[in-house]
Amino acid sequence: MSWRGPISWRMGVRRGDYLIDHALWTRAAERIEPPPHRLVPGPLDLDTEPPVPSRTADEVPDDVLGEEWLGWWLSLVDPLRQPIRPTEGLEPAFDTPDPLGLAPYPALRRIVARRWREASAWHVARQRTHATRPPSGPASRDVVHTVERSLGRPLRPFSVEFILLPVRDEVIRRVGEECYLVPERVHDSPRWAVWLRSLVLRIG
Repeated sequence: MSWRGPISWRMGVRRGDYLIDHALWTRAAERIEPPPHRLVPGPLDLDTEPPVPSRTADEVPDDVLGEEWLGWWLSLVDPLRQPIRPTEGLEPAFDTPDPLGLAPYPALRRIVARRWREASAWHVARQRTHATRPPSGPASRDVVHTVERSLGRPLRPFSVEFILLPVRDEVIRRVGEECYLVPERVHDSPRWAVWLRSLVLRIG
């Protein structure tokens, strides 16, 4: 979903991204612990306990799987800064929902290949649940229009995107100048309008 102001500004909100959801579900289901990174959010926001891991203890070292998951995650949320991995001669991971993104990560690829249908079922179910929920606060475009009225002028040109994450977290993570990772629970709370207003005042 995106909104565009008259000439000057554009704001996009990505909720329920298919691959983002798959990556977070896989991390939770397989108890993957990625290395610390500023763009790695808190745990998946589940109503029940995570599914039982499918891998055995000796299938792949935890650190290897964590590194591979982090590489995949960065390819989804910050592809310009993801670790450089050789791609020449790699077979696309056609047995997964992300053939190119998972191609450099063989251990993670095998796990995603055997569990992606479970992840897809969870993704579809939560999309249906969200579709039935009423809006919890002012739309982002309304916040922008309120700022314009308070300033008495149109905003300066800007473009920004928010990727909403279904995680138990309260931290908004800045990916770059034009992109932020936002926990759904923050976006759907009164705190969002306050944070967005401060951002718009700064960049607009």
